[in-house]
Amino acid sequence: MTTGGRSRFSVPPPRPIVWALAYASWIVYAVLDFGPQVRDIIKVFPWSEWWGFDGDLILQAGRRFLDGQPIYADSRFMYAPAAAVFGIVGDLVPREYALLAYAFFKVALAIGVTYRLTHGSWLSVIAVLTFLPFINDVAPGNFMVPITAAMAIATFGQPRRRSGIFLGIMGATIPKPFLIPYFLWLLVYRRKAAEGAIATGTLVGLAAAVVTGPASYIDWLQSLRNGAPFIATWNGNYGVSNYLPTLAIPIAVAVLLLTLIVVARADENRSLAWVLAAGILVSPYAGPLEGLPLLLALPILRPWPRVYAIAMLQPLTTISIAAAGIVALIVGPLSAMPARRPKPGDGGSPSPTYATATPESPSSLDVAGEAVP
Repeated sequence: MTTGGRSRFSVPPPRPIVWALAYASWIVYAVLDFGPQVRDIIKVFPWSEWWGFDGDLILQAGRRFLDGQPIYADSRFMYAPAAAVFGIVGDLVPREYALLAYAFFKVALAIGVTYRLTHGSWLSVIAVLTFLPFINDVAPGNFMVPITAAMAIATFGQPRRRSGIFLGIMGATIPKPFLIPYFLWLLVYRRKAAEGAIATGTLVGLAAAVVTGPASYIDWLQSLRNGAPFIATWNGNYGVSNYLPTLAIPIAVAVLLLTLIVVARADENRSLAWVLAAGILVSPYAGPLEGLPLLLALPILRPWPRVYAIAMLQPLTTISIAAAGIVALIVGPLSAMPARRPKPGDGGSPSPTYATATPESPSSLDVAGEAVP
């Protein structure tokens, strides 16, 4: 029985005041949590224990290469040799200016990619810029902002090989285990973007081998082997390995095996929600900034789950990224909208493939719950 064309058991869409309250909680939490830290950064810049730390590792690796020293002389540097090549470019200017330029680059990249893929949604841009994992990535000079931007382009961009170019560059430079579940999804649902990523990553790797020497990749693998046992003990790790160090590897293997099943059996949207959360659980090290790619799941959620996610994602990712990953792994696929195309294909859609498009379920990438035409 229906009334006024609506099922008697259907849930009415969230009212504008509900969206406003959820978004207000997002902003207020960001201000209260990170406001004092921003003031401290301004006071001590550029001399801080953690300002630009990760980016500085790459600059130092580039400097060692120019000085004829081993790239991996510093055991903390565990990125691919291609990262050292980028470090050479950064060494052309003083350290503090290079790191500041990198921070501004990430802000500009986040604004540009979000604005483009949301067709001009400034509300989504503000949501991204005030997401605490974003701020936690910009300040220490990490790389989740460009990685997430590359994932967004490959996922929601045009179904072309060029949509995977940026992802290929990042994958060859900063190869994080986080990307493994996502790339499995990409191979099935965004095949052309995956081909572009593979081709680009191969070329970047070959170019880096030419510049730094093929032996640098052997040194890199040795560095990973030597450093792997200590990754879980690094400061800022709130991933599975921090809470269950002896079970971290079995859990990661189990999640990857389940990912194969989910990608093969679930539809495009539900499997995307799964892999974005699975990446957190398979990472040997996961800080709050690993929660940044969870923003890509917001557009494919049903209206009410998206409201709850906007209200809860900030505290979840900052209190415990492992807990955020577990919740997202369970709730995300169940809350995702059914995809138009239930079977795998080439991903010929520049936006999430919703079953329907309404003001409450926008037809393009939108991380803030704002209706997009």
